[in-house]
Amino acid sequence: MRIAIIFLAITSVYTENCSIFDGDKYAKRSVLTIKGLPTNLVINPVNKDLLFTLIDIESLQSDDVQTKMDQYVLRESEPIKIDNVNGQAAAIDAENNKVYIATDDGLSILNKTNKANFIGFKGDDITQLFKPPSNDKLYAVLYPDSEVYEIDLVTNEKNRVENVPCAFILAVDEKDNVYYECESKYVKMLLKGFQEPIEFVGIPKNSARAMAIDSNGRVVLAANDGLYWLKPSSMIPKKLMDLDFVPSGLAFHGNSIFLATSGVIYEFSNNCEN
Repeated sequence: MRIAIIFLAITSVYTENCSIFDGDKYAKRSVLTIKGLPTNLVINPVNKDLLFTLIDIESLQSDDVQTKMDQYVLRESEPIKIDNVNGQAAAIDAENNKVYIATDDGLSILNKTNKANFIGFKGDDITQLFKPPSNDKLYAVLYPDSEVYEIDLVTNEKNRVENVPCAFILAVDEKDNVYYECESKYVKMLLKGFQEPIEFVGIPKNSARAMAIDSNGRVVLAANDGLYWLKPSSMIPKKLMDLDFVPSGLAFHGNSIFLATSGVIYEFSNNCEN
């Protein structure tokens, strides 16, 4: 179902200056301006759909009401609301062309009519999802304790990831190393086969906002001051990009970077000529 919503701006606008990402020049444009806080960005590489969760900022700032969130698909510059579930995050299985939707009452799959079909884990309040591109596993974060679970998409079994106490944002690389931020503090990494997580240094406390895998398989963190490459071989991340806004979501598609902040989603393209 396509729902009309108020746009603050529709026309994509390019900035005059280039942004630098990992030494290359990137042009910045707005792909969507919308009332609220877009977060949990993820790209479907099959059809280039951009999925995101839209948080109502007024409800987020109030302790007296439950935070209002809606799940959207941005397709050909048009936001489409997934209105039959309380969606909270999405993950893409590109190999099998499936879009998973995390809801407050289990796991669903998005169908061709932009509706969410329930598939399992009834009663689970899933707040985060992450699908590594290299295996048949899906990682889910469950409310209220923000514990991380590994879901086997072949057997449909769910097992808790040990030695990760909680996660508000997370990513998993091709070697099954788990990167996470817990309790709004520091960013850590649990290497495959180890029991004690490693803490990255140089990233300010309470500044981590989102994680994503780029086209080179690197785990990239969006923090208040910019983008960082989180390397499994080093506790010191590499700064890839400076930001002049506080990000709320991050996704990669080819040579494009998608970054969200309050009221807007930007695309940074590797074609800046200035």
